[in-house]
Amino acid sequence: MKEFEEIYRLHYSYVYKFLYRTCQHDHHLAEELTQETFYQAFRSMHRYNGKCSIETWLCSIAKNIWFHHIRKHKDICLDLESLEETLYDDYEKTPEAYAERRERSAAIRNAIAHLKPKYREVVLLRASGELTFAQIADIMKITESSAKVLYFRAKNDIKESLENEGYF
Repeated sequence: MKEFEEIYRLHYSYVYKFLYRTCQHDHHLAEELTQETFYQAFRSMHRYNGKCSIETWLCSIAKNIWFHHIRKHKDICLDLESLEETLYDDYEKTPEAYAERRERSAAIRNAIAHLKPKYREVVLLRASGELTFAQIADIMKITESSAKVLYFRAKNDIKESLENEGYF
C-alpha cells in the first residue's frame, strides 16, 4: 500500500494533466477520470511488468478510462484546435470565419469518428492528449515509427474526408 501511495503522489499530476488536456480543460471530469485511473491501477498493479515507464502504464489506463467515458456518454471530449492548426494554415477572426470554423470542427469530429480504430486512437492521443509519438507507441504497444505512420495516414484520411465535403 505504501508503494502505491508513492506512485500516486509522484504521478498524480502527470496523469491529471494528460486527462485535463484530453477532456477540453474540464477540471471536474479530469479529476474524476484521474481518480478512476488510479483506482484501476491499484486493482491491476500485479499486472504491471516494468516493460514501460510507470507514467506510460498509467496513461494507458487513463486512455482506456477516457475511451470508456466517451463510449458511455456518446460525446467526444476532444480539443480540435491543435489538429485544425495542422490542417489549415490561416485563420481569420471574423464572425463568418468563426462560423466556418465551427462547421469544420463538426466535420473533423465526424471524420475522426469514421477513422479506422487505430487511426482514431493515435489522432486522439496526439491531438488531445498532446502525447509524443514515443508515448503513443508505448501506450499502443507499437513502434514509434508506426505511431507516426498511423498519424500521417489518419491526417490524410481526415483531409480527404474534408475535401469531399468541400472544406479544401
